[in-house]
Amino acid sequence: MTLDTTPRTSRPTTAHANFGTCHDAHPPMFSVHAGIDGEDALVCAVAALQAAYETNAMALEKASEPLRSLLVATENSLEKGLALASAVLDGIERG
Repeated sequence: MTLDTTPRTSRPTTAHANFGTCHDAHPPMFSVHAGIDGEDALVCAVAALQAAYETNAMALEKASEPLRSLLVATENSLEKGLALASAVLDGIERG
């Protein structure tokens, strides 16, 4: 994979994406709108990941096996996603 090092003339923005379909049981109830500033979208993503991480941590305190192992795996994935999204956001903010 080759990285594109060409300087951008504009800031990255979101593409349209749907969610909230209950596994395609009905049309999408929610969407990410196209054209939202990428940094603003990352701020929202970090907040959502942090909330999921904290919710998972509360469930982990109360869980026993085998659910506990699944929650630990989820914690690991959330921690990675949160670290990556936060690092990208920090990089954007530093320029």
